[in-house]
Amino acid sequence: MIVDLLKNNRERIISIFYILMPLAFFCSVRIFNFIIFSSAGLTLIYLFIDFKLVKERNRKAILLLLIPFLLILYTLIQDIFHNDAAGGWYFFETYLPLGFFPLMIAVIGITDQQIRLTKASFFTGCIIAALLCLGFAFWKNITDHDRIVHNWSFAETMKFYEDHPIGAINWGFFLYMEFANAVHFHPTYLSIFFITGIIFGLSFLERSRRINLLLITGISLLTIEVFLLSSKISLIILLIIFALAAIRIIYRATRHTRYVVIATIAAITIALAVSSPVAFYRIEAIIKDLQSSNSNADMASSNLHRLQLWKNAVELFKERPLTGWGLSGAEKALQAATHQTGSQRFNTHNQYLMLLISGGLFGIIFFLAAYSTYIISSIRAADYIYTVFLITILLGLLTENLLSRHAGVVLYSFFNALFFIHLHNRKNEKI
Repeated sequence: MIVDLLKNNRERIISIFYILMPLAFFCSVRIFNFIIFSSAGLTLIYLFIDFKLVKERNRKAILLLLIPFLLILYTLIQDIFHNDAAGGWYFFETYLPLGFFPLMIAVIGITDQQIRLTKASFFTGCIIAALLCLGFAFWKNITDHDRIVHNWSFAETMKFYEDHPIGAINWGFFLYMEFANAVHFHPTYLSIFFITGIIFGLSFLERSRRINLLLITGISLLTIEVFLLSSKISLIILLIIFALAAIRIIYRATRHTRYVVIATIAAITIALAVSSPVAFYRIEAIIKDLQSSNSNADMASSNLHRLQLWKNAVELFKERPLTGWGLSGAEKALQAATHQTGSQRFNTHNQYLMLLISGGLFGIIFFLAAYSTYIISSIRAADYIYTVFLITILLGLLTENLLSRHAGVVLYSFFNALFFIHLHNRKNEKI
């Protein structure tokens, strides 16, 4: 009876899954893992009902998508080889979505309508998270107005309050760590989520036949919040996304839609450039630190921390250039190196360097080869949403270990698998 129910309502059940899964990204890890295991059960049921669901044409796509997961298995073997299997398994749990999502989506399938539902669901989730952040910031501004908010180091915080003294608004509640705490996210990860939501919103806006004030308001809200979150790499990514969107709209959209969207993007960007209390101060800090000749001049700066971490990572790579240190081994070696240089941060803040020291040249080459395949495939298929999403992740990996944290792994693995398998299916349908 249950089997018949699943067969007869397969399309509806799958659509519900694609609506709920993006919303689950904003939940706690425990709730998300519960949904993941429930989805795994549903996937296995469908697999036993009809094993042919994993069609021959999908096997190549699955293999390409599983390359990052196979690299993680390789680094786990490195940990086992160096007698640190327990440490390797601890990190391995974070990377499970890299293997689960490609298999799951290939089994249950994906249609054009479900792609649209998924993007709309994620866009809605971003709006809800953005409103929560604003709501909590206003509440704390009322109830705890005079508190000095330490979003950054003590020195940077004091300088910020000198430039922006507490008045009617305590800007500390509306910025960076304190602002993102409403949804228990790191500012950079939340910014990447919001930028992905903006990408999806712009795609809906381009296809809209009339002026959609709701969409414009949603995109504007997410853009404002990216500026308030003040993640430096996210600000750069956002400006690049807007530039690419403007170029595409000029060439593809109707005259009416073209002017409305470009005017909206220009107005939002100019308004933020004038009014944002910290965003461009953060970008300016990057330039100043890069010009500094003394790497220990001000170790309170996160940029100088990163430069030191990158130097440590390069030195570790030189010790094991081919095979790497493994997942746990790389973490411990990096901790030892950073203690010697006086830093308190043990994350490379660069995913490429983390892949380099954990998997060696073997790991980074295979990852970049797989990622290049995704980008080339998206460009050939003229799937610009997929292309821009990949560019967003690609740039985000420069200053953050997006694929070493739960939030980054699920965002990348879900949407990369979703878009790539859908693209692969469309390609095979034309043959």
